[in-house]
Amino acid sequence: MKKVLLGCCVLILAASCGGGKKRNDPFETLTKQIDSLTVVNDTLQGDSLVVEDVVPATADESFADFFYNFASDERFQRSRVKFPISLYKGDRVERMSKDEWVYDPLFSRDPVYTVLFDKEEDMEMEKDTAVHSVQVDWIYLKDRRVKRYYFERVSDCWYLEAINKEKLASASEGREDFFDFYNHFANDSVFQRERLHDPLGFVTVDPEDEFQILETTLDEGQWFSFRPPLLKERLTNVHYGQKEVVDTDRKIIEFKGFGNGFSNTLYFEYRNGKWMLMKFEDLSD
Repeated sequence: MKKVLLGCCVLILAASCGGGKKRNDPFETLTKQIDSLTVVNDTLQGDSLVVEDVVPATADESFADFFYNFASDERFQRSRVKFPISLYKGDRVERMSKDEWVYDPLFSRDPVYTVLFDKEEDMEMEKDTAVHSVQVDWIYLKDRRVKRYYFERVSDCWYLEAINKEKLASASEGREDFFDFYNHFANDSVFQRERLHDPLGFVTVDPEDEFQILETTLDEGQWFSFRPPLLKERLTNVHYGQKEVVDTDRKIIEFKGFGNGFSNTLYFEYRNGKWMLMKFEDLSD
């Protein structure tokens, strides 16, 4: 009888403790993930739910960090617009309330955006964390109009303070306007071929050593094979403080991906009364 009781006790302990080891359910982790998703989904359906905005710790370290979050996160954007915001259209000014504001992704959904400079040294301004005022432009090439967003840094936080729509400034009479030239260059391959400098400089990363830079030249055929995706209807620009000179003799256009490491740069020069592409740089990650 004692042996029978002892055997029963052993069986009970084995059943309750798994022989001293925890039995792992191979679907436990997946089940928890599914359950958690279900709970979140059900919770989101509740009318009384209050979702707190999660602001990245680096959201204001630089304008680029801020702008990435501003353009891609609807809640964050609404929290960083100074309402009522002023909308300037020529001589008219409108005020838009928070309730009237519609989420604006700017160029975060485009494959590339552009930044324009007149001098190479001005390109370093993108990394300047001391900048307190930045303007972001949509440049409509055909209509020759600009939509400009004015951002200011207040108490170490960036805010959108105003939006202005205005005409695009033109070059002096008798001089080839850069934006008219670029519009033609981007949309007409024959004209584009005529405006390539010979030789066309080319700078890229050494495929055998990513820490080394190669400087060489491209012929026409190679340019059309390697050229960046030229924006044909509108350009963007980010003013970090670089001066705008309408009758400049140099123009640099950076083509950049929105958070994906893409980086191509075109270097144009005004020579003998016309704009020419002098150098192409591909330093994408």
